[in-house]
Amino acid sequence: MSWHRLVTSAFLVVGMGIPPALAQSAPDEPAPAEDDGASGAGPVVQPPPPNTAASPPTGVDDDRPFARAIPNFFTDLKRLPSIDSAVVLGVGGFLSVVVNHNDRHFTEHASAGGTDDIFKGGGVLGDGFTQGGMAIGVYAIGRLAKRPKIAHVGADLMRAQLVTGVLTHTLKLATRRDRPTGDHESATKTYSFPSGHSAASWTSATVLWRHLGWRVGVPASTLAAFVSASRLQQNQHYMSDVLFGAALGIASARTVTIGHGGRRLMIMPTPTRGGGAVMLSLMPN
Repeated sequence: MSWHRLVTSAFLVVGMGIPPALAQSAPDEPAPAEDDGASGAGPVVQPPPPNTAASPPTGVDDDRPFARAIPNFFTDLKRLPSIDSAVVLGVGGFLSVVVNHNDRHFTEHASAGGTDDIFKGGGVLGDGFTQGGMAIGVYAIGRLAKRPKIAHVGADLMRAQLVTGVLTHTLKLATRRDRPTGDHESATKTYSFPSGHSAASWTSATVLWRHLGWRVGVPASTLAAFVSASRLQQNQHYMSDVLFGAALGIASARTVTIGHGGRRLMIMPTPTRGGGAVMLSLMPN
């Protein structure tokens, strides 16, 4: 895939988030009532605004993720354009463009000497059906055990995987990039950019981190990094595919889980000499 097609596709996704986000503004706070001293009742105290940081977004029903799958999906798509998404996708798109010139070198270096059997597990673990099945399983366990928090995590995993899957395959059809093998007739029968396995695994890792904190987020992110690396080692993707797939998954998951977590997690794929890395940082929410 030529660099200008990659640039166009990446910036189309990024650009959709900037104008709506910049157009948003906080509502004006009402001015405090003045006390003229006539009533003798003292100054009027304005009640504090309700804390809605962890409230579910309007139009989203986590109690019925199957029946409300389509309405929830469109609600999440409307929330995707934001400064947060623009930053994540912008960094992912920029890094994808930076490494695009050396894409084949990265893949050939990673798969030198043939594919390694230990990395075949990444193809199974990062598959969209595997990730979606695990999300449904988490939701089912929460419902059967009457644990609303677990069910809520499962519902968010399902929603995030749906958003990621639709966006990933839309971009695949838009870019139509052949895989490193020379065509798109690989094991998954789809195009190369972006990596669906990378996107799906980083979606789950981000949702789990936002809900359950670093104790679950770190192992989940480690597995996502393994899945991403396996796509290079198995000669299924280029580095730019994996980097933008990770960014797409993170942005989708963060959109679905707005209001969760005491701190904001910044997870950024970063190219390094001879490979890539993932930078993690925690910021106050």
